[in-house]
Amino acid sequence: MNRTKLLVLIAGIAAVIIAVVVVLSVLLTRQGSENGENINDYVNTCELPKNEQLPFCDSNLAINARVDDLVGRLTIKEKIDLLINRAVGASENVDLPYYNWWNEALHGVANDIYPNLGTHFRPPTEHSTVFPQIISLSSSFDRELFFRMANVTGNEARAFYNAGNAGLTFWSPNINIYRDPRWGRGQETPGEDPFLSSEYARVFINGLQGDEQRVGFLKVSACCKHFAAHSIEEDRYSFDAVVDDRDMADTYLPAFKACVENNVSSIMTAYSAINGVPATAHKEYITDLIRGQWGFDGYVVSDCGAVVNVFEDHLYTNTESETCHAVLDAGVDIECGFVDSFFFGRFLQTAFDEGIVTEALMDAALKNGFRVLMRLGYFEKEENRPYKEFLPQDIDNQYHQELSLVAARDSIVLLKNNVNNSPLLPLNAQNFGGSFTSLALIGPHVNGSDVFLGNYHGIPSSIKVPLDEIQKFVSNLQWELGCDVESSDVNRLNEAEELARTSSQVILFVGINTEIEGEFGDRHDILLPGLQPELISRVLNMAQRPVILVLVSGGAIDLSLYKNDPRVGAIVWAGYIGQSAGEAIAEVLFGHHNPSGRLTQTFYDSSYLGQVDIKDMNMRPVGGSVGRTYRFYTGEPVYPFGYGLSYTTFEHTFSTAGNEIAFSQFSSNCVTVQLSVRNVGSIFGDHSILWFVAPPNAGVSGRPLKTLVEFEKLHSIPPSGTRIVDICLSNRMFQLANTDGEFEIITGTWTLMVEDESRSIIVT
Repeated sequence: MNRTKLLVLIAGIAAVIIAVVVVLSVLLTRQGSENGENINDYVNTCELPKNEQLPFCDSNLAINARVDDLVGRLTIKEKIDLLINRAVGASENVDLPYYNWWNEALHGVANDIYPNLGTHFRPPTEHSTVFPQIISLSSSFDRELFFRMANVTGNEARAFYNAGNAGLTFWSPNINIYRDPRWGRGQETPGEDPFLSSEYARVFINGLQGDEQRVGFLKVSACCKHFAAHSIEEDRYSFDAVVDDRDMADTYLPAFKACVENNVSSIMTAYSAINGVPATAHKEYITDLIRGQWGFDGYVVSDCGAVVNVFEDHLYTNTESETCHAVLDAGVDIECGFVDSFFFGRFLQTAFDEGIVTEALMDAALKNGFRVLMRLGYFEKEENRPYKEFLPQDIDNQYHQELSLVAARDSIVLLKNNVNNSPLLPLNAQNFGGSFTSLALIGPHVNGSDVFLGNYHGIPSSIKVPLDEIQKFVSNLQWELGCDVESSDVNRLNEAEELARTSSQVILFVGINTEIEGEFGDRHDILLPGLQPELISRVLNMAQRPVILVLVSGGAIDLSLYKNDPRVGAIVWAGYIGQSAGEAIAEVLFGHHNPSGRLTQTFYDSSYLGQVDIKDMNMRPVGGSVGRTYRFYTGEPVYPFGYGLSYTTFEHTFSTAGNEIAFSQFSSNCVTVQLSVRNVGSIFGDHSILWFVAPPNAGVSGRPLKTLVEFEKLHSIPPSGTRIVDICLSNRMFQLANTDGEFEIITGTWTLMVEDESRSIIVT
């Protein structure tokens, strides 16, 4: 055999081997997707031989034309397989690889917490940056920080995709209103206020999705969830949220409307029903309101398993085929489900064969999804593929880690700091006669790590724990758990008590975790669980001086016993503040960072739970209820929305002369009110300005007591330094929803409030 024939033979054998490998790869990919395995490896769809010359891969054509071409080439079976989040793909007329729509990025790219997520923490993307849980991050009231976190998360998400370890569609943010402290997933939200939630949503979408207008493509796709009026875990699959028009208009819908106004590319429906109609089959809301009135241009996805719930739990439809039609006709485009439980996969073919679901209805849903993938550059050839610069080595890099620390610091809320009218914090040697003699750390979260990650989190490269970080400040340190979070094991209580007796200062680390509050679980009380109350009592009785209480939780804890107890000198709400938690807490305790966080939820005492049923969706006091959130709650909170202390003191003065300001709803000019903010303390400090308005007859006939209308974060105000802050009064600030859910400007005397300062606004 001559050399030429040998080379030809070798080339032929190599070609056969490559072909076999390709075939096996395709078969394994499809088999893997059908068996529920996580296979999401990157494939450039428009570089595949069958696709590269087809119109849907021609970037010179308009997106709608490309989408029409793609959908027109699919068989009915392929269309059905593509209407679920684990989209099997297509092979007859086009080659579409498996694609998983389900990826999470609540506060950083999230781990595959469910076996069928599309995101994989495997080489070369073993880690992601874990930022504070959103209920804590929102306490910063810092739009710039919201954006920076979301931007970094979006960059890391693209890097995961570029490595073949994630999709491009991420189902975040959660912008439901945290209306009841028992709700397990309230930790995922920006809190109880509609305006703050709306502003957070706007900024998060900007950061995660990137500048589509400038770049020409979305960076990744954001998804606002769970539409709408969702805030309960127990019985969520069959729960009917009975909501009146006014609450829907001014509480449950504003953040979702803000999402649409800011070009969000996806919305997820809730499990529950809204006034008798399952949210996943609610055409009035999905098609008429979201798409029709608001102009939403994206895809709608069901929460995972919610299509099944329409039929089996809400009993809304009589047959499986009717259910398929009801959901698609309402405007849902993708069914999220679990392995082997896709409702569309089991029943959509029958619904089509029976003529109950038309091909046009399926096509409309497919086009909404494919249009978003087109906007993401998913169907671009390699030379036009956007955001290729985001690489695995950029994930959890030094800048991202530093940002996680900044976010953790700014998320911490100082609730109490008073010993005989003097602050206990920050700790320094001077407090102890020139040097620390002994410092004791006691409590179940002293050595906490994963607890600080909250839920829907990724895998950080490291977690800073309080014990390690505090030891960097104090070498003479002892610690004792005393008890764990929930158990009744009393074995370590005596050791904790003795350590408190022999130490010059005690810091107690107590709280809850995501096994107590989280998805699938609402709390039944807001007390510290297990033996923690006894631990605290014993320590307080034995400690030489007032203790410092560090609280780890997402939702509110009843702190009424400790708020006015002189044995508790300071209370720090740390929350689930991410991978840098321990370092941030230590820096705050020892004065290397001046806390500036403010609560975005009301901290109630336990009696509140007996006054309002968790399933009562009314925000206003109705039928004996005391109302919900700072806007309507008629009782006395332990710590109110917006509360938070600093190590310095700020003085606020309205610069506008006189006590009354005129505002006409017909004026085209902006009425500007100025506020002077002066640091009258001795150290630098950040400070959040929260502007509230109270309407005429506040609290009467369903009117709110007050409402947040603007906020601004001021950074690094020096001692004796002054900043001037402006607010532009606009019509939206003086509108209230009526009983029909329509907004009206209310004339009369309003009150504009910042801290203890106020001005009357005469609205004509």
